[in-house]
Amino acid sequence: MAHPRELIRKQAVTILLGATNAGASVYASRVAPLISNGWQSELPAIIVYTMDESGEIFTQAPREYLRKVELVVEIHAEGNERLDDTLDTLARQVEHLLLMDDTLGGTANDLQYRRSRMVLLDQSEHLTGACRIIFEAEYLDRHPDDFFNETLPDFKTLTTAYSLDNAQTNPADRAQTIIEDLNP
Repeated sequence: MAHPRELIRKQAVTILLGATNAGASVYASRVAPLISNGWQSELPAIIVYTMDESGEIFTQAPREYLRKVELVVEIHAEGNERLDDTLDTLARQVEHLLLMDDTLGGTANDLQYRRSRMVLLDQSEHLTGACRIIFEAEYLDRHPDDFFNETLPDFKTLTTAYSLDNAQTNPADRAQTIIEDLNP
């Protein structure tokens, strides 16, 4: 069973893939595109990942958490005289596409823009720039989840014994009901 963060990331990639000026250079990993040789030829590129997450109890029983995760969309572009314009254009495309459906196809309860940060990266032979857009995705997460119920044995027999106002102190005198074969 996939973690909700994974579903949120992959849905964001699905929405962005081929829909921006980055074309098919959209990745659901912060490592894969940057470690390949010649990745600069794929610029502009978009990298989608999650960072910090927090949670609070939303429902006590069954226990359900309201979780908030930072969904990061990082845009990389070639460091030339059009860098800022390229980053701004792509940032606007990303914001528009992701915020059109603030549930990301039902993978989140809500998606909100939080902040952006522009940086110039000069650590390699190729000068590049990046724009990191941070969204906050909220989702509900139940524990135990549905998988827990699949691991429980079938409920086959129900036995009850009761005493009216505890008047029957001897267990043999108490009323008793047994229901069997509940899940044949």
